[in-house]
Amino acid sequence: MPPLKPNPHAYAYVTISVADMEQALGLWVERFGMQLVARRDGTDPGLAKAWGLAAPDIVDQALLVTPGMTQGGVHLVRFRLPGAAVRDGAAPTDSVPKSVDIAVSGLAQRYEELKAAGYEFRSPPGKLETNGIVVFETHMKGPDGVNLVLLEQPAHPEHVGPKGFGVAPQIVLTTPDNQREKAFLQSLLGLQETSYNRFGGPEVEKTIGLPKGAALDIRILGDPAYEYGRLELVQYEGVRPANLYPRAKPPARGMLSVTYFVTDFDALLGRGGALGLVSHGRVASIFGDVRLASATSPTGLRIDLVERPAVER
Repeated sequence: MPPLKPNPHAYAYVTISVADMEQALGLWVERFGMQLVARRDGTDPGLAKAWGLAAPDIVDQALLVTPGMTQGGVHLVRFRLPGAAVRDGAAPTDSVPKSVDIAVSGLAQRYEELKAAGYEFRSPPGKLETNGIVVFETHMKGPDGVNLVLLEQPAHPEHVGPKGFGVAPQIVLTTPDNQREKAFLQSLLGLQETSYNRFGGPEVEKTIGLPKGAALDIRILGDPAYEYGRLELVQYEGVRPANLYPRAKPPARGMLSVTYFVTDFDALLGRGGALGLVSHGRVASIFGDVRLASATSPTGLRIDLVERPAVER
């Protein structure tokens, strides 16, 4: 069972900007079976101001979670004038918010169902094996340039909803310096490194398209006891990636930011000043009438922090 009070080490929502809200809800709710937590059809002046936008620029929003989970959800937002997709023309090694992982039960069947419904994939499901762990995965082309990675781990099945999908165990972010990004996230949020792997050699170079001598550094940050709402940091060593994080700002389409719930907001403000934390004061938004702050990681990921006092049930 998920915790009954906010988990400060798991993101609450990943923000995804969409051009067509009904199309997006058709995917995330109708296909993936996510549960609607809140819907705001209309402007959100408080959040728009915190994001550096004019009051009318946000026109529609939805907060979604996988049934049975409380965090690791999706915040869909539609802007009055949607911009270009963040990942347009991005190379695999560029620094950018890269993909959303989706836990799946019965991947082969889910793949065929989605294909029959008209969704496109970059390849059929394939088998990966790392340190004795077998994972089946496929990459789906989501709306607005968002890459969706459908994953099934037979030996360690992750939580999924009634339709066989679970969103989102983690999102994937490419960075030029995983160590620096990790240190920032640990200092600001206290995230723990739940997994670390480094891959290199001719086979990896060939599979990923890396130059000779390059390698792949992968770190997962979050809470070891809570499998949703984690951040996977991917660094391609031996290459010089383009930094596309400046694109990931409203009103661009695609993955823009993450939102964390914070139980001790005053302590956050106290330690966050040295990390560039900006307080927006009390803001009335889709998250309620709450205090809101934001920070930007060294790579360029925007992190919104929402006060959510611990509630015992």
